Amino acid sequence: MERLDREADKWLAQLQPLDTQLEDDLERAKDDPAFFAERFLTFRPYSYQIAVLIDKSKRITVRMSRQAGKTTTIAVRAIWFAATHPRTLSLIVAPSLRQSMIMMDRVQGFLYAMKTQDRKALIGKIQRTVIWFKNGSQMVALPCSPNLLRGYTAHQVLIDEAAFFRDDEVIFYNVLYPMMATTNGTLIASSTPWGKDSVFYKINSHPEISKGWSKHYVPWQACVKPNGPIEPSFIEEVKQVTPIERFRREYDAEFVEDEDSYFPQDLITKCIDPDLAMIDESAILAFHRR
Repeated sequence: MERLDREADKWLAQLQPLDTQLEDDLERAKDDPAFFAERFLTFRPYSYQIAVLIDKSKRITVRMSRQAGKTTTIAVRAIWFAATHPRTLSLIVAPSLRQSMIMMDRVQGFLYAMKTQDRKALIGKIQRTVIWFKNGSQMVALPCSPNLLRGYTAHQVLIDEAAFFRDDEVIFYNVLYPMMATTNGTLIASSTPWGKDSVFYKINSHPEISKGWSKHYVPWQACVKPNGPIEPSFIEEVKQVTPIERFRREYDAEFVEDEDSYFPQDLITKCIDPDLAMIDESAILAFHRR
């Protein structure tokens, strides 16, 4: 954390005055993330994406159909916040580092596609898991490991695939919540639905726990063309080849269990360690042939 602060101080010391038009546009973008997306990222969000971008709530949950642009929406919001809120820390958290890097890749894709003048004015340094902005802000991608997450003081926490966290109550309430205690920070939890014994399910559906959460629910009907990126013909095709409960979960964005599953989905999630490498079956066979 101290190393990140030293990097932020270095970029602040090198900060040059912005040109007048860019400075005016950035000032307007502070209260208009949709404008920021179009002006600086050349990205025109759909209406349901704008709703997430402009939401000023401190606790936000995002449940969207597959391929609706959930990760893109969160990535755009992450860049907007860091670029317009100096000396802030945004954390990208996912079940594994590989998954958090998917969102970081989306973020970096937007940054590298910016106009050169804008990128040089806003971005200090880009590394694989860390981005330093010239206003002193930082963005860091991390897996949902309590040991790796502890120690940060965050102004914005962006969770991807929250329904698939192991030990999710520990991660949410013992690790993520405390890091925003002194910043009045924003927590955004997004995911494809999974089981019903999870924090993500409860903040979307439980009458008491979901209080205080701003909920964005976007099934496939809301994001087919021209209102979103999904082809209507694709939906018809998927309906023909996908079991109904899986279609409801992946595209209706509903919390549904597989009817032919012997074990509950939440139990399966708890048995998965996303950071473990795949077993090389050829190595196992070679061992037994000795």
